[in-house]
Amino acid sequence: MNALPTTSRLGGLLRDLTAGLKQQMFFWGKDVVHPDGNLLVRQGFSKSPSAGLQGTSCYGLDWQGGRIELHGACAGWYPREGGEGFIFIRPLGKCHVWLGGSAPVPGEWPADLIAPTDFEKLHACAGPFLDWWLQSERWIDDLLGPSYRTNCFRHFKKLPKSKPWLPPADALRWVAQLRDDPRLVARAKRFAA
Repeated sequence: MNALPTTSRLGGLLRDLTAGLKQQMFFWGKDVVHPDGNLLVRQGFSKSPSAGLQGTSCYGLDWQGGRIELHGACAGWYPREGGEGFIFIRPLGKCHVWLGGSAPVPGEWPADLIAPTDFEKLHACAGPFLDWWLQSERWIDDLLGPSYRTNCFRHFKKLPKSKPWLPPADALRWVAQLRDDPRLVARAKRFAA
């Protein structure tokens, strides 16, 4: 992996990742209610009631020595053996290094389990999550073609308070560049395929 960008760019890239995850969580919600069945379950996720927020579900998948968990309020990767993981907390609007080892209970994010912002550490902890995100989107594209995500994006843009990010194909290229060489990835607002 290459060196990380200068500190002056790190915060911007982190804000871009957060904006991308807000949009992507909407897409995952569309996957759950797909007319052909729950696409997360078809990918291998197990579905269970959320331990925290009432009336919501948790989707979990073993991945790269840990577990991907998707909830309506958060998404992340948590290592199986404890240690530092990655979490995006939607109500807080931020990505964090998660110090709690196992996955959190949605709605309960104790401050002592959220590391202070350190992009280098966050980038390292996000790696398995970004790998899964990219693999999952390739799976969706192979199954349904690119028009499915384009339609999800079109629907997202029509929501009254939505803040559309990058179109799906550009978003995946941006995520891949962030994962592979964050020194070279452009800020999302300047990103061109």
